[in-house]
Amino acid sequence: MNEIKAEYRWMFNYILVHVARTWERIRVEQPHQEMSMDNIQSVDAITYVAKDIFDTDIIQNFLNATDEVKGNDYWDKHTGTMSDCYIEEQAHGKIIKEYVD
Repeated sequence: MNEIKAEYRWMFNYILVHVARTWERIRVEQPHQEMSMDNIQSVDAITYVAKDIFDTDIIQNFLNATDEVKGNDYWDKHTGTMSDCYIEEQAHGKIIKEYVD
């Protein structure tokens, strides 16, 4: 995984929290509340999904936008929803596709 610039670490951490929350919601819905890997292995998977979302055009364009663009309903205009909803929707799709048996 490429290193995330210190100035953008806050966004990666924000994404990471939402991916972990999404992972846990999916996990408790599974038979026996288990995923395809144990909790220790899931750390790498959650981090991978977060990095994948971080690298999307939506996130990168937000990070590189002017303060005016960021403050002018960026998320609604580009995703039709708020940032947390967008991130969790992306995480849900990736987790289901790649980690649910």
